[in-house]
Amino acid sequence: MNLKSAQGSSYRDRTHEFSAITERLRKSLNGSNNGGGGGGGGSSKAGGSRSKVAFQTEFNKRASKIGYGIHQTSQKLAKLAKCECC
Repeated sequence: MNLKSAQGSSYRDRTHEFSAITERLRKSLNGSNNGGGGGGGGSSKAGGSRSKVAFQTEFNKRASKIGYGIHQTSQKLAKLAKCECC
């Protein structure tokens, strides 16, 4: 669905895409944890918390990359704004 703002910019609802990506990531993380070599004899509770930690770690890595990209973009935009004023 496209919505128009007062300035004429268009926005797309990407909720479905986001849900599909998070579900795929969740399945990927669960598959990699379950498919690993055996051995350990740990309880399922410990395995579950490891899965949660792995998910949070992956999320934090990706969020950090996105944040860094946003920071770089804002710096480039600031430089461009200075060039146009001069």
